Amino acid sequence: MNKILTISLLLSLALGASAQQKPAQKKKAAQPAKKEAAAVAVSTRPAAAAPAEEARTADPAAEIIEKLKAWDSKLETLKADFKQEVNFTEAGLKQSIAGNLRYVKPNLLRIEHTSPSSQIVLTDKTDIWIYKPADNQAVRTSWDAWRRTQDQNFSGILDFGNYSALTAKNSALVTPSKDGGPVTIVFTPRSGAGYTLTLKLSPRDYFPVEAELSVDGTIINTRLASVEKNAAIDKEIFKFSPPKGVEVLEFKN
Repeated sequence: MNKILTISLLLSLALGASAQQKPAQKKKAAQPAKKEAAAVAVSTRPAAAAPAEEARTADPAAEIIEKLKAWDSKLETLKADFKQEVNFTEAGLKQSIAGNLRYVKPNLLRIEHTSPSSQIVLTDKTDIWIYKPADNQAVRTSWDAWRRTQDQNFSGILDFGNYSALTAKNSALVTPSKDGGPVTIVFTPRSGAGYTLTLKLSPRDYFPVEAELSVDGTIINTRLASVEKNAAIDKEIFKFSPPKGVEVLEFKN
């Protein structure tokens, strides 16, 4: 289970059909006692009638969503280190993970764990490999098979370079930056299984420096550092051949 959860961090970056949709409930806005940045709910579906510029002017939250999608559309490659805290709330267990990631748009992703143990995850959106040297074992499955089994929890979290799709599938609650702090966006599904994905964006360029996914009694918090966008990446690092003697387990269906 830990392997799947750590892959799903980034996501990336990405929510399913097993739970019934709950109708949205309107909440009365409480009068804050202190001055704080107000959270603004925004539908991520474009307005049909109003011109785009007029809509952004009238809705600051919509403008923030557009800025998030703007840098994302320009993203071609990504390098970053990460630290991740996985909290299995029902079991009362926590796990800390550190490592780095490499991404080349649209389909190449490599996640390497350096702590607490070495592990490499690679996918080209055709196959996905999970290799743990300490176990002398590599797991290989098809991307489609993995997505079918994991969609109820993690669909969309791995969609680097495709935040437009993420915003299209979810409702968003936006809290603007206050005193130079991060911009916060909380995504919840319009339909399907329940989860919450919270992104904290840099107020300078709206890049998500922190993400927190809460689903099925598990909270995964991920912080990115040493971020390089659109730097050169050798595509050879996304290829994997099991070392001699490594047991390979294949699951294609």
